[in-house]
Amino acid sequence: MESKILKFVTDFSLIENASEVTVALSGGADSMSLLYVLLALKDKLGITVSAAHLNHMIRGEEAERDESFVKAECERLGVKLFTERADIPRIAEERGKSTELAAREVRYEFLERVCRGLVATAHNADDNLETVIFNLTRGSSLEGLCGIPVKRDRFIRPLLCVTRKEIEEYCCDNGIDYVTDSTNLSDCYTRNKIRHKVLPVLREINPSAEQTVLRTCRQLKEISLDINKKAEEYLKNNLTESGELKIESLDKLSVSVAKQVLKIYIERSKPSISLENVHIEEVYKKALSGGRTGLPSGCYAVFSKGKGKLVESTVKGDFKVEITEIEVKNSKIHNLFLNNSLDCDKIVGKSVLRTRRSGDSIRLLNRGCTKTLNKIYNEEAVPISIRDTLPVIADEKGVIWVCGIGVAQRCAVTENTKRIKKIEVKGEV
Repeated sequence: MESKILKFVTDFSLIENASEVTVALSGGADSMSLLYVLLALKDKLGITVSAAHLNHMIRGEEAERDESFVKAECERLGVKLFTERADIPRIAEERGKSTELAAREVRYEFLERVCRGLVATAHNADDNLETVIFNLTRGSSLEGLCGIPVKRDRFIRPLLCVTRKEIEEYCCDNGIDYVTDSTNLSDCYTRNKIRHKVLPVLREINPSAEQTVLRTCRQLKEISLDINKKAEEYLKNNLTESGELKIESLDKLSVSVAKQVLKIYIERSKPSISLENVHIEEVYKKALSGGRTGLPSGCYAVFSKGKGKLVESTVKGDFKVEITEIEVKNSKIHNLFLNNSLDCDKIVGKSVLRTRRSGDSIRLLNRGCTKTLNKIYNEEAVPISIRDTLPVIADEKGVIWVCGIGVAQRCAVTENTKRIKKIEVKGEV
């Protein structure tokens, strides 16, 4: 396995002008085998090897065991070790992200901070196959189907050329101890389901599925690089000084390049956004026809007059609703009240303040058509996290007001309105 990895590292020029490589060391079989391989090859590669371990504080005593094990192994091998602890459950809550995503972010932040040279992670051919399947099933773009990159910035993956089976055999043959993360044995996580249930079936069809997919990923990467190059050229020549995207000649590009132009533009405009293929498809349609479409992270893309831009949603979710009924003493109603005022005499039966229900729809004032709340929320880029808690007012005929969106045409105030149900939203909406 060592010679196979040496060839892989050389062929892909993973270690160039680097004198130190730090192994992201969890203590599992993958990372321990990577540590041993790099130590065995350090003279040939001309490097020094160190290690870094982050205790995620998720698995209690098991996490403590892993940290102690890594410290003891590195001390025995004479390997410099960087260690830190991070309360991932707390950080995930603070950042509003899943535990798995927060752990990944914090781990890479830690590695960037403590490592001086290159960082070697222990992703292997099985991990790459799992990633491709995962991205394929959730509707990823071409980039997602390229799998795990062999090298990204300072991060390298020397084990991508070997399978998990080869790694376990290497550990057995060389007497390498390692610890096992119990969460890897559970099917609670999507990747584990793929690992335990999907990959065995694929291997029955093709025992070399990992290597076959790895080769396909490299071919797709070449195609992706060509598309990216053409997209970058378009962006270079079609951005306004204010940051808007000129789209007059977008339809002259191939569909794949045009979609990549839009993807790059949106992700650079809002780095925190995570686009899937369904978002890119919808953005492309709107870019050609005009209009706007909702996107993740509380924003939407809007296209008009030959230009496109990314706009933040005004709906945030931190609010309190108060409703009061007032008599109209002046026949002129200020336009500012229109989105948050109802004509009491047009309300059918009793009105209630509630959240959305399945099938809810509304014909908004001056919109000209009836739409479901779900479609409106998509168009207005209302964050998915608050949609089920966003207040609406409904009478016996249906929804007549939606917080942050507006009122129904049938209950809107006019110059003839005598009594108004005034809705005040306090806080940030």
